Amino acid sequence: MNHSVMNSKLELKHNQIPYHITGNQQKETLLMLHPAFTDHQIFAQQVEYFEEDYQILLIDMPGHGRSQIKGSTVILKDMPEIIHEILLANNISSCHVLGVSLGSLVAQAFADRYPNQVRSVIILGGYSIHKANARVLKAQGKEGLKWLLYILFSMKKFKRYATTVSCYTDSGRERFSQGNQYITRKSFLAMSGTKSFFIKKDSPMPYPLLIVVGEHDLQLVHEVAMEWHELEPSSQLVLLRGAGHCANVDTPKEFNEIVAEFLEIIKKKLVPQ
Repeated sequence: MNHSVMNSKLELKHNQIPYHITGNQQKETLLMLHPAFTDHQIFAQQVEYFEEDYQILLIDMPGHGRSQIKGSTVILKDMPEIIHEILLANNISSCHVLGVSLGSLVAQAFADRYPNQVRSVIILGGYSIHKANARVLKAQGKEGLKWLLYILFSMKKFKRYATTVSCYTDSGRERFSQGNQYITRKSFLAMSGTKSFFIKKDSPMPYPLLIVVGEHDLQLVHEVAMEWHELEPSSQLVLLRGAGHCANVDTPKEFNEIVAEFLEIIKKKLVPQ
């Protein structure tokens, strides 16, 4: 059993995207995609929990973590293709995808473009890129104006604000802030192109779907998650008590157990009886 960490970089458009592979190389792969304004470090407690039973793939998305490359032309729009190329480069045929907030949009976009490489999708603090998203997109437009004011006057205050609204507990905020030290004003240049992810579809998604919402996340997030769940007959919706937007760091034990149970059910369904 191999639990060594492999740090590597994908060459893409004359730039490099850092990624990390750890865990059990003999098992299925679990890809984890971080939220905005932090990096892969936010999954430390998930890596520790799942590394015995899964090979884990972590990526610093454009504009985040070690993907702060001077002169980079790689943007968030490229993430589905980046994931595809990383899987091919490491002979990974398919994976389960866990996405938090911004990472959940990337997870769905990857599943939409490369369905044969996706075994399941786990969403935390996110919403659909295909349906029931009009209200949350409107609200995000207003939130973006607030970000702009913070960014213009003080990146320090912006980072503090992003950390506060993303996590409910002190421990969650501490872990989130470990990753946002790399965020600068230039980071936002790489955080563009996500509008291309949004493709309207009325049909149910072809993959097992778990939707997780923190108890203390915005009411709108709760409402949109419920609406999305009702439109996806085979989906599961779970509310995590005591957690905010990034429940994986607010209540890591409970979050890990919910994800593990979901993945175990899928595994049993996929294994012939």
